[in-house]
Amino acid sequence: MQLYIGIDDTDSKKRLCTTYLAAVLGERLAAFSSVQETRLVRLNPNIPWKTRGNGAVCLKIETRDLPRAKSETLKAVEDFSDLDEEGTNPGVVFYRGVEPERFESFYYRALREVVTTADAEELAEKNGCEIHRWKNGRGVIGALAAIGADLGEHTFEFIAYRRPEYWGKVRRIDSDSVRAMDRATRPMTFNNVDPETSQILVAPSSPCPVLYGIRGKTPESVEQASKMIGAGEPIERTALFKTNQGTDAHLVSCSIVDAKPESSVIVCGHVSAAPKTLAGGHVIFSISEDGDSIDCAAYEPTGGFRKVVKKLREGDVVKVYGGVRKTRNLTVNLEKLEVVLLQKYIEEKNPICHGCGRSMESAGRGQGYRCKRCRTTAGSKEFIQVTRELKQGLYTVPPRAMRHLSKPVG
Repeated sequence: MQLYIGIDDTDSKKRLCTTYLAAVLGERLAAFSSVQETRLVRLNPNIPWKTRGNGAVCLKIETRDLPRAKSETLKAVEDFSDLDEEGTNPGVVFYRGVEPERFESFYYRALREVVTTADAEELAEKNGCEIHRWKNGRGVIGALAAIGADLGEHTFEFIAYRRPEYWGKVRRIDSDSVRAMDRATRPMTFNNVDPETSQILVAPSSPCPVLYGIRGKTPESVEQASKMIGAGEPIERTALFKTNQGTDAHLVSCSIVDAKPESSVIVCGHVSAAPKTLAGGHVIFSISEDGDSIDCAAYEPTGGFRKVVKKLREGDVVKVYGGVRKTRNLTVNLEKLEVVLLQKYIEEKNPICHGCGRSMESAGRGQGYRCKRCRTTAGSKEFIQVTRELKQGLYTVPPRAMRHLSKPVG
């Protein structure tokens, strides 16, 4: 009998991890079932109440003991959820059908919009799903979305987990081994090291059970890369996840007027307000389209990406990629920037002396320009096209500032 098990919202910012629960559960289920696939599905990254990565999990299994599979799942959630934390509200959805694509549209809504628990429960119950909730049960949303996830475009993540006695302690990973692995496996693996800072990115900073995670294009690439990591502490278990990370699945092309708070968009327009740098190093500019405008922001953590943004000028045509948030105005938090067309800029300058190559000076009101040294003259100023430092193309924030869902460039 085929069974889909969706689980979400078991962790908190302080402890535990939904993928760790999935890894443990997968081992328990494998004792009497065939675990065919384990998914890690990232959902809307703009949700204010999300946990660390807003990721849900789904296990697809074949089993001859359905009651035991369900009881093992519920026990794992009880054992490995941070139920004492106020924002932790686990949800589990069991689906016995063979058409998980009937939940695909709900997945895209959970990926790109704000949906409610009532929305998830109504759809699940209509399609014969079994639902289990803890506390307010908000995790039912992610659990159902993970079952319906469209992973036609996908990547993989190989995760190594720590023994419980090491949780919350400093991770012991040989940074040089990570950098060597990155050089050896790119581009089949990605976002292992930040090129600007040389910071390793495979290890989280939170006190969760994850020791490191390697993201890549194939199961073989991430598993082989893991063998190159020098870990200075014992690994309790590992797990391989099929995932929507690194696919840009959250982004939707739309007009400025259709951009909504808590959505992720690709919007095209003309730069209508030149970039300015605010206190803290954040860079802000505005784009316009058909009379509508929206602010765009490259925040300080995006590092050298801000240098690209600062080179924009009014009239440039750009596409901006990112999450929309509502402050005083709607603002796109930039994940990528595509320079579509550069405005030509002409500067008016004093003429250049062809004898010595220096700029001429005014010869007096209405008298034109002269070079005292060479005694050459000119009647008027020259109009010079300015060479733009910026080039057309697609630019992205550095890996250390990327969201899980963002597709690397290159």
